[in-house]
Amino acid sequence: MVQNHSLFLKNRQITLTEFGYITALDELDETFEISNGAGKKLTMRKIYHRWPHALQKCRKFLSLGVRIVTRCSTNLDEGRFFNEVYIDPNGAPLLAFPPDGENAPDTVEQLVMERIWKQEVWAEDISNQKDLRAERDRFENALERQSDRDKFLTERTTQYLNNRYSEFSIKRLKHLYIDEHTRRRAAMRLGINLAGHSSLKVHLEGHLYNTNFIHVTLPEFGGIDGVIGLHRKEDGNQWISTINNGDDRWWGHECKVAYKKDVDEPITHYLKIFGKIIEDRHGLKKTKKPGTAFQQTIIKFPKKPR
Repeated sequence: MVQNHSLFLKNRQITLTEFGYITALDELDETFEISNGAGKKLTMRKIYHRWPHALQKCRKFLSLGVRIVTRCSTNLDEGRFFNEVYIDPNGAPLLAFPPDGENAPDTVEQLVMERIWKQEVWAEDISNQKDLRAERDRFENALERQSDRDKFLTERTTQYLNNRYSEFSIKRLKHLYIDEHTRRRAAMRLGINLAGHSSLKVHLEGHLYNTNFIHVTLPEFGGIDGVIGLHRKEDGNQWISTINNGDDRWWGHECKVAYKKDVDEPITHYLKIFGKIIEDRHGLKKTKKPGTAFQQTIIKFPKKPR
């Protein structure tokens, strides 16, 4: 753990590194690359559900001249790859922590991650009442379509989490059972392949009050974040009933692209659907310019002297 340069978050299996200012952005078919003034270059692969959002942020930070911190999975080289970017405020560095913080690494992790989540929330338009109402209606309609058994489990799990989440989350790192339904949803909504997995390793970030949904990060998949629906029996056995990516604008595109969500097909079938939904959600084909199939470079020109 090195102060003000890089920070290894053990529980979430990610490394955060100060990058400085983005000076160039190169986009290829399968990846995009950012460079800084010192000549450092990092590559992000176009996988998982957050990559279009990360690309959009890189473009914005390049045009505005904003210092950033990059995130990388610990199973990759943080000197070559990244999978997310965050603002690094000049007066309050994102990775700064109290001098005695090295003696309490869990506290440091939580401190830094709370700063990150606040950035993400501030970037959302929470004044958009139309989207909030649509998301509430979608959630209520989903509950109505559940079987009586699933409704019962959802209501009981919601009550349990409302009253005892503090107790439930004492152990933040958990392995939760999954079934074929969850594997398909994970592929279709997060772009992750859980074929052959009987459980999913999650790190608890918070409970969405009065629901059975929990915000998590996934240590085995680059530390990306997602939202899981939990079902819990009276004997304490618990499993993931569904999973999504937390994007409230995802659903309209998923309904348009994915007509049948539980057909008996390999996970690769659902990963292809994920790619189609991503394209539709972010208008990737519409915004692709002719002649840029291989590379597009955006160079930030110096400001004119006043």
